[in-house]
Amino acid sequence: MTVASSTDSSANSSTMPGPDRPRSGRRSAGSTPGAAGAPVTAPVSRAAWRALPIILLGSFLATSNFFVVNVALPTIGRSLDSSAAMLQLVVAAYSVSYAASLVAGGRLGDRYGRRRALVVGLTGFAVASVVCGLASDAWLLAGGRLVQGAAAGIFAPQVLSTIQATYPGQARQRALAAFGATLGIACVAGQLYGGAAVAFDLAHLGWRVIFFTFAPLSLLVAGLAVRLVPETRGVAVPIDLRGAAALTLSLALLLVPLSIGASAGWPAWSWVSLAAAPVAAYGFVRGQATRERAGGSPLLPPSLFRLVAFRRGLAVVAVFFVGTGGFLLTTGISLQDGLGMTPLGSGFALAPYALGFLVASLAVPRLVGRYAARVIVVGAVVLAASLAAAAAQAALGYAQLGAPALAPALAAIGFGQGLVMIPVFGVVLAEIPTDRAGVASGVLTTTQQAALAVGVAALGALFFQLAAGPVGADGWRDATVAVFACEAALALLTGLFAVRAGGTVRRAREVAGR
Repeated sequence: MTVASSTDSSANSSTMPGPDRPRSGRRSAGSTPGAAGAPVTAPVSRAAWRALPIILLGSFLATSNFFVVNVALPTIGRSLDSSAAMLQLVVAAYSVSYAASLVAGGRLGDRYGRRRALVVGLTGFAVASVVCGLASDAWLLAGGRLVQGAAAGIFAPQVLSTIQATYPGQARQRALAAFGATLGIACVAGQLYGGAAVAFDLAHLGWRVIFFTFAPLSLLVAGLAVRLVPETRGVAVPIDLRGAAALTLSLALLLVPLSIGASAGWPAWSWVSLAAAPVAAYGFVRGQATRERAGGSPLLPPSLFRLVAFRRGLAVVAVFFVGTGGFLLTTGISLQDGLGMTPLGSGFALAPYALGFLVASLAVPRLVGRYAARVIVVGAVVLAASLAAAAAQAALGYAQLGAPALAPALAAIGFGQGLVMIPVFGVVLAEIPTDRAGVASGVLTTTQQAALAVGVAALGALFFQLAAGPVGADGWRDATVAVFACEAALALLTGLFAVRAGGTVRRAREVAGR
């Protein structure tokens, strides 16, 4: 997801308070440092706070749609007579087009107005949702998901860009915390809704009601945005079409074979595609560097990565969301196909996970105010320990697992994920100069979405490969244990990266405060 190239220009076109501006004098309570360590004390209007839930609903729709099919995949497969590889393509179609279009979507918002891009993207998302609901085969469903992802890539970037342009100082940290909480709640809600919709079979539509529901919701958010969200713009720079094409190619070469290669038996094309992915990525990076040296406007400016705090923060985001994406895909399938739960039963089994995340969302604002980035480190440790406990449970008695036995570990997993996910965006963006905050937000959320897609693809491939091994419950046990163990290792790595990122942020603030 990308956001404004320059938040200053956004403020000029908005009726709301603009971005951080340097002010003289000492730092006041409740203020946060701007690019040069100056305090920000500008008030935020009631109109700004009324607009926040509307733009956050955009993130909710885009993220929940990413996961809504996870619980419903077995039912979709039986209804459309689809193979596991085809079902994974349905998931990959959304993730690839979404991740690839985020940066370009942000540029469109900068040029033509973020509210306008939000409304146009939501409208396209609604149309694509109807196409998905009417799909008569898996290929048409995958095509609809491809368009859904591209439409989400247009409206989702406007969320962070509007936050960056509208909310100064401490208000921005509160808005970013709400953004992180929205992402986590959307991940859980998508899975719960997918299970409930299939179980209750409203109007005898089966899994199709999942997609039909997104159409009116998207149009409702678009209508509210027209009324309540003010128009803002960034610097209208030319869209780097060559860079966008190179980024799309790089992501597709990586994510498509990871998504369907295992289920298809790893054909030759999948290995060729994986081998070509780093070559395409290298070409993309070189092209971006060349364009920036020539004074152009690259899609992802390489100079941004010379900021140490930002670079280390991105590493935290990337590793964490790889594990999160894998967890949210494989857990629902393991509960249904491995343990024999119904879609609704698996949704209820995940309720402790949702409760743990909710508790974290309520506690994080106070904890971050007192302990800063150390909250992320603690959350990563809690997450690693709870995932390891879940792996041990599965290894010792997978076939006997039920919702009550899983509840403590799932609640702890949700709590640990909340402690990491909710504050991480504010920490990563904390030391970014104001004039680079927009494009930095774009790089951050593009990384987040691509990491989710990699987690779904890579850990999903491992999971399905092992599940197809030994006959009966043994295959599901091995798959579940292996994926939980990988996710625990990723959580530990997240904690280690967070320690380094937190130290960098503290040192930068000490220098700024002198």
